[in-house]
Amino acid sequence: MPEYGPYRRPQEMSFQDIPWKSIKKFIPPFLIIIFVIVTGYTAFYTVKANEEAVILRFGKYNETVGPGLHTKIPYGIDKVLKGEVKRIYNEEFGFRTEERGHSSTIDYDYPYAREEKLMLTGDLNCAEVHWVIRYKIKALEEYFFNVRNVRETIRVVSQAVMRTLIGDRSIDEVLTIGRIEIEQKAKDDIQKLLDNYKSGIDIQTVLLKGVNPPELVKDAFNAVNQALQIRDRIINEAEGQKNKILPAAEGKKEQVIKEAEGYKIRRINEATGDVKAFLAMYEEYKKAEDVTRRRLYLETMSRIIPNCEKLYIIDKDLQSILPIFGLNEEGVKK
Repeated sequence: MPEYGPYRRPQEMSFQDIPWKSIKKFIPPFLIIIFVIVTGYTAFYTVKANEEAVILRFGKYNETVGPGLHTKIPYGIDKVLKGEVKRIYNEEFGFRTEERGHSSTIDYDYPYAREEKLMLTGDLNCAEVHWVIRYKIKALEEYFFNVRNVRETIRVVSQAVMRTLIGDRSIDEVLTIGRIEIEQKAKDDIQKLLDNYKSGIDIQTVLLKGVNPPELVKDAFNAVNQALQIRDRIINEAEGQKNKILPAAEGKKEQVIKEAEGYKIRRINEATGDVKAFLAMYEEYKKAEDVTRRRLYLETMSRIIPNCEKLYIIDKDLQSILPIFGLNEEGVKK
């Protein structure tokens, strides 16, 4: 045997030495496996629970499917576009919320903030308005194909509607009593415009996060708001007292009325009973007038005489009663 020393030189292998016959029998199964994998990968797709998917066939809209495992024509014939239809999206105006770990900060000085929040009211005053729009996707095919940039469209429409509503009201209405009306009207008007564009968007709420006067007059407006709060507190306290006193008075009134009605019924019943008793006695009186008259006289005397301090029995033939009274007794003035 030849000696190779400490290192052995590997043998050189030429292209003709490759065992092609042995390899060729593995090529068809390998291609079949590749074909099955590619076909399965491009023919099946999954839609999450909060999503829907739009199917495009040769670039044309075909259908919209819901969550679950679905099939499609592979090799790029069918394309899938997914969207989170159950997610609530937010658009902030006049401020930005910056997430930093577990905390968040609000930035009122980001670029273009002043252009968004500064508005002119109907009485030619300025107000800084901050608001939020929350919306969902209600029609995925409209969301993808009818509007080029849905988010930018929402922001432009929202600013146009809000500036119109603020411009139709005075500064006092914007700062105080008109906020709820502005929110509801803004929601309806924005939804109407987006429906006209067929954007596939459903506006959930419009929230005015803050309406502030300009810094130069902010102190005066704060004093007005404080006075309004005091007024509302006094009104609420008065309403509370009214709600406390009125039910008690109503209850007392009902009690007096019921007592009066009961007394009325009792007196009527007593009078009715007395009348019936008198009529019954009268009927008996007519049957024996002399006896009844004597009995009534005696019964009356039996009730009256015990209450008399002195009793004088006078003969009916007596001409004068003066000697009986003892006018000549001591202590009697003449």
